[in-house]
Amino acid sequence: MRVFDNSKSKSKSKGQKKTIPLQYIDQKRIVDINKLLNRVRMDEKKETKRKIIFYSLITLALGLFSTLIMIIK
Repeated sequence: MRVFDNSKSKSKSKGQKKTIPLQYIDQKRIVDINKLLNRVRMDEKKETKRKIIFYSLITLALGLFSTLIMIIK
């Protein structure tokens, strides 16, 4: 009885990863630090807005739920 080894075929497919052409590696990128900082600030503002909305909705839901319980009693 012969057992086939699938690990060889898997290693071949793993070995064939996408490679980045050398022309892209050697190119220098110009990065504007102000754009990056502005993006970080905007992301922080968006995250703060999301947190405020989330906590407001939770508070509203708890208030409505407690009001419903008080009405039922």
